[in-house]
Amino acid sequence: MELNEIKDIAIELMDAVKSKGLAELSIDTKYVKIKIRGNEPAPVVVAAPAAAAPAAAPVPAPSSAPQAAAPTAPAEEEIVGTKVTAPLVGTFYSTPSPDEPPFIEVGQSVKKGDTLFIIEAMKTMNEIVAPCDGTVSRIMAQSGDMVEYDQTIVVIV
Repeated sequence: MELNEIKDIAIELMDAVKSKGLAELSIDTKYVKIKIRGNEPAPVVVAAPAAAAPAAAPVPAPSSAPQAAAPTAPAEEEIVGTKVTAPLVGTFYSTPSPDEPPFIEVGQSVKKGDTLFIIEAMKTMNEIVAPCDGTVSRIMAQSGDMVEYDQTIVVIV
């Protein structure tokens, strides 16, 4: 394994540690030992008293910040159907290769186990399959987009 590959893997692991809120991650192999410590516990402890204080609510109330947040919440509530989320952090691909058609399109019927899309993580292509039968009502990412863990990618009704 080359140094650049190790750096790329370490960066992806740091992102995963951050997104999961882990305090520490250690990987020890015959040739490589990686230990990543997240800074999440300290901010959470500091944020907890601030969140408990009622002063946090008046700060957003003055202007457009809550108005921007309010439409986001209803938009997620409007999603009806089965949400297919990203099981890992990586790059979303809607096609098996650039010159082939997409796995799915809006309005297409899918069966449980059909491949919906691919997420590339650490140079590995992970096929994500349909958890149920239904019709694709929304595709919420475009090929090449970075997706985060538990981000809704496809909605099936």
